[in-house]
Amino acid sequence: MSNANPADERMHAVGDAPAWSESYYFNFVDPDSKIAMFTRMGFRPRDGWADALHVVYLGGDRVAFTYGRRDIGDDLAPYDGDLRVGHLSLECVAPFERWRIGYDGPAQDIADAAVLLERSKTRAANWYRPAHLDMSVEFAGLSDPHYAAAGERGHFEQTGRVSGTIRLADESWHVDGFGVRDKSWGPRDWGAGQPQSGTMRQSSSDGGPAPFVNWFSMNFGADLALGGSCFRHGDGVLRGQGWIHEGGVTEDLVDVVIDSTYRPHSIWHTAVKLNARSASGRQLDIDGRVLTVCPTKIPMPGGATFVNEGLAEFRCGDRVGYGIAEHWHAVRREA
Repeated sequence: MSNANPADERMHAVGDAPAWSESYYFNFVDPDSKIAMFTRMGFRPRDGWADALHVVYLGGDRVAFTYGRRDIGDDLAPYDGDLRVGHLSLECVAPFERWRIGYDGPAQDIADAAVLLERSKTRAANWYRPAHLDMSVEFAGLSDPHYAAAGERGHFEQTGRVSGTIRLADESWHVDGFGVRDKSWGPRDWGAGQPQSGTMRQSSSDGGPAPFVNWFSMNFGADLALGGSCFRHGDGVLRGQGWIHEGGVTEDLVDVVIDSTYRPHSIWHTAVKLNARSASGRQLDIDGRVLTVCPTKIPMPGGATFVNEGLAEFRCGDRVGYGIAEHWHAVRREA
């Protein structure tokens, strides 16, 4: 059974909201090599541009980082067959079944991604090495999409298998792993000014980091995957919901609570603990060890939103899986 609408793989009619966005997101982790990727392409017709963030995790804290922009019109329909921003391209081969992700262009080869938490003007002159990134991978869906919302403002997520080749300068890797993709359309505000629920706060009661959003995805092979999101409530707890795909069946994930630990005096998370319940009543207790983080910074009035993409190893019972633990932090600009 599926409520999947192939039209949702294409662009939607643009709404009236100033922050209207249509976005495509993919990730994967190769469980053997730990080579991983996340990529997001977003079209913002009211702003007149599309952008693309594409990152490859290369082991340890090393990442290949890329970002590009493109001017666009206020009608998104012409871009259905032209999902290209900068040097990143996305191609829908068959709706909900197969996508191709390609990149061919310059990248920043960064030895320690923690440098991305620093202001650019304070970074050492050689904080990255210029390199050429050439990659082509294919995402094959393993489940029907799970809709968190549909219609004029929608969002769905889907688990899949990813394989292909990555080349960076004179290094190359063949990757074969699992990941999650999502598609969103409607208003998208990267700031913390409009909380989903409760009151967003910049720090916890003890003064430590307090992300206002935590999005997660994880794959334990081909037969078990889950994902979802939590938002900070007035009591400081991150609560939310999501989905779980197991044994060919996808169902809702409810009563999700996430707690995180961090490096001292930093918003770099090192571990996460997730507790949740499936709609059929299964209790899930999952521990995640963050292998590295790729911080991404979105300038905002008075400061910035850091979307910190954590590559993580997860344990659920006797199963070991891999995925992304994404934390959103609102950081005020220092005087």
